[in-house]
Amino acid sequence: MKKRHLAAILLASATLLSACGSPEEQIHKSLEETVVLEKDFEKQQKPLMKLEEEEKKLFDDIMQLGMKKFDEITSLSDKALANLDKREELLAKEEKAMSASKKEFDKIDNLIDKLKDDQLRGKAKELQKLMIQRYESHELLVEAYKKVIKEDRKIYELMKDKELKLENLEAQIEAANKVQEEVLAASEEFNKFTEEFNEEKEKLYKEAGIIND
Repeated sequence: MKKRHLAAILLASATLLSACGSPEEQIHKSLEETVVLEKDFEKQQKPLMKLEEEEKKLFDDIMQLGMKKFDEITSLSDKALANLDKREELLAKEEKAMSASKKEFDKIDNLIDKLKDDQLRGKAKELQKLMIQRYESHELLVEAYKKVIKEDRKIYELMKDKELKLENLEAQIEAANKVQEEVLAASEEFNKFTEEFNEEKEKLYKEAGIIND
C-alpha cells in the first residue's frame, strides 16, 4: 500500500544565445523573449518539488498511525489537502508562463517565410516543429499532474472517513500511482523535446551566422 513519491521533476527550459534587424535576428529576439517569459515557469519547479516531498512525509506519517488516532489522521490529512491546494496554485503559474512563451514564439511563424536561404528556412521550420511538440508535451504533462492532484485528494478525503475500508484506500492509492506514472512519462517527453530544441536552435544560429563555431 505504498504510495509512490513523484520523482523530483525539474523540467528543462529553453536556453538562449544573444543578438537584432534581419529576419534571422528577429527570430533570435523572439526566441530570447520566450526564455525570459519562461522564467516564471522555472521558478515553480523547486517549490513544487519541496511540496511533493512534504506531502510524501505527511502520507507516510498517516500510514504509521492506527485508526485509534483518528483525530491526528484527520489533522494530517487536512495538511496534505492544503499542500495539494498550494501545488495547484504553482501549477497555474507554470501554465500561465508557458502560455505567454507560446504566444511570443508564434510570432516567428511569419518571420520564417522571410528567410532567403532555403536550407536555413528548412532548419527554422524543423525548429518550429520541435518547439510546438514541446508546448504540446507540456500541456499533456500539466493535465497528468492535475489528475495526480485529483487522485491524491481522494486519498486524503478517504482517510478522514472513520468508516474507511482498507480495500477502498488501497484501490485509491493504486489509482493515484498509475497517474503518477503518466506524469513521469510526460516529464521525460517534455525534457526530451526541450533538449532537442536547444541543440537544433544552436545549429540554426550557427547556420544563420548569429554565433560562430
